[in-house]
Amino acid sequence: MAANQTLQVKVQRELEELSSSISGLVESFKRLKRPLIESQEKVPEATNQLDKISEQTEAAAHQMLDMIEHITQREEEVIDGLTQIKQAVESGDATSIASIVDTLSEKANTNLNDAFMIMDSLQFQDITAQQMDHAASLLEDLEGKLGQVLTTVGGVQSSSEEEVAAAPVKKERAYDPNADMYDKKTNQEDIDSLIAGNSK
Repeated sequence: MAANQTLQVKVQRELEELSSSISGLVESFKRLKRPLIESQEKVPEATNQLDKISEQTEAAAHQMLDMIEHITQREEEVIDGLTQIKQAVESGDATSIASIVDTLSEKANTNLNDAFMIMDSLQFQDITAQQMDHAASLLEDLEGKLGQVLTTVGGVQSSSEEEVAAAPVKKERAYDPNADMYDKKTNQEDIDSLIAGNSK
C-alpha cells in the first residue's frame, strides 16, 4: 500500500512538472506570436519605404535634368539674340532691338524660374533622408523583435549589463514617416509668414 502511494505521489509530481513545462512552452509561443506578427508587418513597410525613396529620387533627378536641358537651350538662344543685337547696333538698324530684348528678357525670366524649381527639387535630399530614417527605424524595430524571438526560442538569457553597455547605441531619428515629394502642402505664403515671424 505504501509503495502504491509513493508511486502515486511520484506520478502526480511528474504530471505536475510536465503540466508546468507545457504551460511554460505555451506561454513562450504566445510571447513569440506578437514579435513575429510585428516583424511580418514591418518588413513590407520598410521595403515599400525604400522603393518610394528610389522612385522619388529618380523622378527628381529626371525633372532636374529636363529643366537643365531647357535652360541650356534657352541660353544658346540668348547668346544668338545678343549676337543679333550686336549686329543691329553695328549696322545702325535699331528697329529690331526692342523685340529682341523682349524675347531675351522672357527667356531670362523663364531660366530664373527653372533655376528656382531646380533648387526646390533639390529638397528631395531632405525628404529622402527622412524616408531612409523611417525605413531604418522599421528595420531596427524588426531587429529587436527578432532578438526577442531568438531569446524565447533559444532559451537565451537576457543580455548581461556588460553586453548591454557594449551594444551599439540606437541612433535617435527624427523624421516624418509621411514625407513625400509628390505631396507638398507647404506653400509660399506659409514660408513668407514664417520668415516674417522670425525676423521680428
